Amino acid sequence: MYKKFFSLYWLLPVLFLALSAVAQAAQVKDIRVAQQPGATRLVFELDSSVSHRMFPLSNPDRIVLDVSNTDISQDVVNGLSALSSDVLMRVRYAKRENGMRFVLDLNKKVKAKTSELGAAGEYGPRILVELEYGTQNNTAAVVKSLASISDEKRDVVVVIDPGHGGKDPGALGQYKVREKDIVLSIGRELAKRLNAIQGIKAVLTRSTDEYLQLRDRSRIAREANADLMISIHADAFTKPSARGASVWALSLSGKTSEMGRWLAQQEQAADLVGGISLDDKDQLLAEVLLDMSMNSTIQMSLDIGNKVLREMKGVAVLHKNSVQQAGFVVLKSPDIPSILVETGFVSNKTEAKNLSSLTYRRKLAASIANGVEDFFFSNPPDGTYIAWRKNQTGGYTYTVSKGDTLSEIARRNGVSLDSLRSANTLRNDVIWVGQKLSIPAG
Repeated sequence: MYKKFFSLYWLLPVLFLALSAVAQAAQVKDIRVAQQPGATRLVFELDSSVSHRMFPLSNPDRIVLDVSNTDISQDVVNGLSALSSDVLMRVRYAKRENGMRFVLDLNKKVKAKTSELGAAGEYGPRILVELEYGTQNNTAAVVKSLASISDEKRDVVVVIDPGHGGKDPGALGQYKVREKDIVLSIGRELAKRLNAIQGIKAVLTRSTDEYLQLRDRSRIAREANADLMISIHADAFTKPSARGASVWALSLSGKTSEMGRWLAQQEQAADLVGGISLDDKDQLLAEVLLDMSMNSTIQMSLDIGNKVLREMKGVAVLHKNSVQQAGFVVLKSPDIPSILVETGFVSNKTEAKNLSSLTYRRKLAASIANGVEDFFFSNPPDGTYIAWRKNQTGGYTYTVSKGDTLSEIARRNGVSLDSLRSANTLRNDVIWVGQKLSIPAG
């Protein structure tokens, strides 16, 4: 009897540890959404492997994902409002006794499937949910109303990249503010405002306090088929007097170094120059094609940056009155226009206090959103809802900003200078700041 009790006594700690391990719930570290033509993919990133099941419901259409023995942090919950796509309206969640239930509310029926992905690199185990819908090669003639036609036009996709995160706090400033917290807050607010604009969809590279490598941020933008990538940061300097917000685009020197990197990996470069593969091109022709692609991307980045900078001027003190250029890695996607927004200097007491204010961060996010909206409503990409609406309504009104010229406004909006003059009964090319111009349909 004594021997049995003695053996059980020593076995109890082992049993306790085993039961504790079973009771320890996995954590949902992040939820990401990527949009592709005819498909939306959601990635649920976890810190340990778990089992799950998925099933559809109708009236209304939705997908239910049950994940066992799992919990979710408040940071991830706060980022759920920014998760959407052209078929995904929102993601809801509920805690259950045996884990979590996620409900994906849809605006149409989809074919849904899930798969489990093992840990890789910086990422832990993941659950991949794929929502497929529509037929992309359907050539059958169908009579559609204008409303149904507009539903088929894609959104302009803007990827928002809050800098730093996780083990990398970024700049540490006055009042104990941390860059990673400030830019995440601004990024979430910016995503919320852009998603409220019909025809624009925002995707966050991170919606929680997690660390992402620089190249991973660009990869997320490419997977989302981004029309624009906005990287958000907050500066710091040794002199506390330094202050002001700024907007950056890729420099020519940064372009040159990035061309070399992509040309060395030609098998990955097929989509960088309008779908033309570089595999069978000689080195000189490949360089010319990629150079043309990157020149166009940089020019578009500068145009967007100027729109954003003009809007930010009404909220923040500017460090520079024009878009600056540098070789930031996060700006080096050859086919995706990219800007980096420095929201201010956390090393400056006044700006650290401003950036600590939720009201100020919301105003700053609103100004960035206004600049983005202004650019894409002036220059909507082909095949988008905004382009379709612009043509259907016969154009729109543009307010002249400082630095604008009539020829530049015509170029940006894809209309001829003569048609722009005619639409506004202009006898010459003289315009003034604040003037309202009618932009004719393209």
